[in-house]
Amino acid sequence: MAPATGEPVVVKQAPDAFHATDLGRLVDEAGHNDLVIAGFMTHMCVASTAQGAFLRGNRPTVVADAGTTRPLSVTGTQLTARQLHLAALATIGDLYGVVVPSPEDVG
Repeated sequence: MAPATGEPVVVKQAPDAFHATDLGRLVDEAGHNDLVIAGFMTHMCVASTAQGAFLRGNRPTVVADAGTTRPLSVTGTQLTARQLHLAALATIGDLYGVVVPSPEDVG
């Protein structure tokens, strides 16, 4: 994935891509309300950005096949990357946005 020629690039310092960046302004100026989100660290950056979009009044769609995460351990229990990815998608789909299986399902 790469930006198109002339397309703005937003560099973020926090998991939510809207936090302390120009992303919200860019989305508003473009007149978009529906957003498609994909990326690494489903449980962190993708989920935080979907929540940020929702909280500012946008309608986020997350593409399940266009993201992934890494395994983590909590209280001695190992969670696979797949388990964590699916749990994050379930959380997003529960309130913050729509989760679709693949890019072909965005519509």
